[in-house]
Amino acid sequence: MARPRVGTERREQILAAFEACVIRSGFAKTTLADVAEEAGQQRSLVRYFIGNREDMIGALIDRLLERAEAQLQAIPENDSVEQVLTLLFEHVFDDPTTNAVIMELWYLALRDARLRQRLASVYEILVIKVSTLATAEQEHDRAFAAVSLAFGSAFFRYLGLRPNSPDNLRSVTRHLLAEPLSQKGKRQ
Repeated sequence: MARPRVGTERREQILAAFEACVIRSGFAKTTLADVAEEAGQQRSLVRYFIGNREDMIGALIDRLLERAEAQLQAIPENDSVEQVLTLLFEHVFDDPTTNAVIMELWYLALRDARLRQRLASVYEILVIKVSTLATAEQEHDRAFAAVSLAFGSAFFRYLGLRPNSPDNLRSVTRHLLAEPLSQKGKRQ
């Protein structure tokens, strides 16, 4: 296997350092000098391999997207509802590092329409993927609700809040994804 180019290695090293700085201090307090120090690189090399702060944020989002897409691509199209639940609760929203960075990105997105649009597209892709992984009768809103439950659970965990029973939360989500639409309509 060929050795990755030095530029690719440096870029990854700088992005990992940026991610660590964001987790430690948040986006607002992270400077290029902080990232350079964390990466053990000169500030000029950080700018050379990544660019300015906006470029660095874009590169970090791309890095997070690549992680999420790799997780989603690893799931076969004909997965069961149980496998979709495992994907949501134990993979996509179970990485505290990624969750911390995403929380910071959400905060920035409140003031940046382009970033808000990018984050929205990420979650839309996830909702679409979940709707294709679930039973054939799934509709967009049910997939959206399942993603919202998993994300909400991860967000609350980040705040130190946990459900009384994670198994019950999974059960509610399982019911949401598995119940045929025709049965749901009869109860209303």
